[in-house]
Amino acid sequence: MLQRIWLKSALAVVAIVFGGSLALAPAPAAARVFVHVGVPLCCGPYYYYPPPPVYYAPPVYYAPPPVVYTPPPAPTPVAPQAQTWYYCDNPQGYYPYVSSCSSGWRQVPARP
Repeated sequence: MLQRIWLKSALAVVAIVFGGSLALAPAPAAARVFVHVGVPLCCGPYYYYPPPPVYYAPPVYYAPPPVVYTPPPAPTPVAPQAQTWYYCDNPQGYYPYVSSCSSGWRQVPARP
């Protein structure tokens, strides 16, 4: 008898904690206890929608600075020098074909 009362009170506490309903009837030993725990469907079913995909901004590319071409400075004009060749009488020939001259080198104006 004590066990039955303890069982009924434990079920009542469980029913109160879970917010369900508890139907206790002063019936014989075959009395049944109904505990209902559920979610009311007052507002229709709830659907899960995944969050929208995340879009990142495209990377920003900066154009390289423009290449400025500056031509090299023009060479300063040099007055053409009169070219001279060196001729040797003994042995006969022009420098650099004759490497040494015993009689001395003679300057000859170059012809184009």
